[in-house]
Amino acid sequence: MSESALYRDLVLEHNRSPRGLGALPACTHAAEGDNPLCGDRLRIELALDAAGRVQGFAFSGEACAITTATASLLGERVRGLDAAAIADLDARFARLVRGDCDADPALDGLNALAELRAYPARRKCALLPWATLAAALRGTPHATTEATA
Repeated sequence: MSESALYRDLVLEHNRSPRGLGALPACTHAAEGDNPLCGDRLRIELALDAAGRVQGFAFSGEACAITTATASLLGERVRGLDAAAIADLDARFARLVRGDCDADPALDGLNALAELRAYPARRKCALLPWATLAAALRGTPHATTEATA
């Protein structure tokens, strides 16, 4: 299967049947994220254990297929990780979608989004869940992929 077909199929699958869509009953951390230029809005809720590892992940909002698929994949990938490990994955993912590296085994299914290197305007869609997750971990209530004035 071509890289383009893998990307398309993965985004469609996770957009149609997102994993972690909804709310967490025992949320310990949360943040709202938005991309004002395209209208994506996302809320990420986390349940962290005493050691700061993600035990629960949920998201909700109105967003494009890329944002939804990324949030779905992200939730699967970060369970059991702490903020430092997630920051490392975030940096790896940013390099991947910029085209600065090839597939990274640490990213698992998120590697399919490497196709975004050919679509710079859509990268912010994939980066919004990461920015929102980072904000939730920091205890910051809001994140955006756009520069603020």
